[in-house]
Amino acid sequence: MLENKIAIVTGGSEGIGFGIASALASKGILVYLIARTKEKLEKAKEKIIQQGGKVDIKPVDITDIEAVKKIVEGVYKDNGRLDIFINNAGAWKGQSLDTPFADIWKLIEFDMRVPYELTHYLVNRFRSEKENTLRILTVASQAALKVMESGLGYGPAKMGLVAGLFHLEEELQREGVKNVRLYRLYPNTVATEKMMNAIRANQVQDPVKLEAVVDAAIDLLLDKTPTRDVRVGYYPGRGIVRTYLPSNPGDFYHPAETTEEVVDSNFTPQDLLK
Repeated sequence: MLENKIAIVTGGSEGIGFGIASALASKGILVYLIARTKEKLEKAKEKIIQQGGKVDIKPVDITDIEAVKKIVEGVYKDNGRLDIFINNAGAWKGQSLDTPFADIWKLIEFDMRVPYELTHYLVNRFRSEKENTLRILTVASQAALKVMESGLGYGPAKMGLVAGLFHLEEELQREGVKNVRLYRLYPNTVATEKMMNAIRANQVQDPVKLEAVVDAAIDLLLDKTPTRDVRVGYYPGRGIVRTYLPSNPGDFYHPAETTEEVVDSNFTPQDLLK
């Protein structure tokens, strides 16, 4: 189903973005990696090529929305289609009452406005392209689902982003648009390369392995999940669990039945240190 498709992954040079990009490339997809640092993009490209994947890179500051739009248009022109857009780029910073509000707002702009504006653009750009089915997967966070410590910028950004996506979902449903599909992924703390030092120092609690997050992303894109909203995390005594959240805009932030699936009951964070 995914072979020979075209995908763009923001923040694709490392972490969750690279993990998803690598998995997509392994399935025969031509993947375009978007990130700010060309050197990191070159290294990511080389890794994917070594694995036998097809990849291209597009260095850009993700906050330059017009530049990203030009990349999207260029990819579409070169290939005659765009099948997958992974809205992954983001950043986490602990922020408290002592943090200047200007810094809080800067993080909200990066983590909320940028991916929301890109999704808004993509929805409007492709909703009339009936021959082109576009799947937009946004990597949100558990912070979109609960209030967390030191999250004065990051928390509202992720909550606001998901709220915006559900409002876009409502408009798509109201207009009967079928060829643009929105998916949301809510990882708990993930054991990316950047996080491993914090994990080793026991500064981060209950991380989930990156592969579990990537697997959930791929299953979402393949419509192999019961909903289009999936939370993935490790829970002591249970292992790695997927929680399938309601995808109907009418159920957003309202009590609704959710289902859970234990995908790896044997995993513990100590496995990451072996």
